[in-house]
Amino acid sequence: MLYSVAEPTLVRRPVNTAVVQGSAVTLECVSDVNNSTIFWFNRLCVINNTSTCKRSDYIYAGFGLSGKYRSSRRFSVIEVNNATHVTRNVNINSTQLSDAGVYLCVEYDGGDIRQTSSAQLVVLGR
Repeated sequence: MLYSVAEPTLVRRPVNTAVVQGSAVTLECVSDVNNSTIFWFNRLCVINNTSTCKRSDYIYAGFGLSGKYRSSRRFSVIEVNNATHVTRNVNINSTQLSDAGVYLCVEYDGGDIRQTSSAQLVVLGR
């Protein structure tokens, strides 16, 4: 019996990161599928769909819902779409202890979850 395995499409994934409180940090997520959409969540609320996610869990959403849901000017998302890649990197300026936690990058293709990748952010007090 032959099994087919989907090729990985997230070519750059968020990595576990430690940062000193007050510093800036960037969490990367890059797909090599140029028509995919990337959402960011601030905890692992996605299992098979987003039905378990609350609005406060979203950092960034696509699908015409573009915008940062995190109500802070400290959060921004760098978006780059080109012929070969989709990039959605989350930047957090002046990190606070409350920013620590799991950050989840979710790649959608046609409304279905294609891949997910998560990273732990640790914020060290001064």
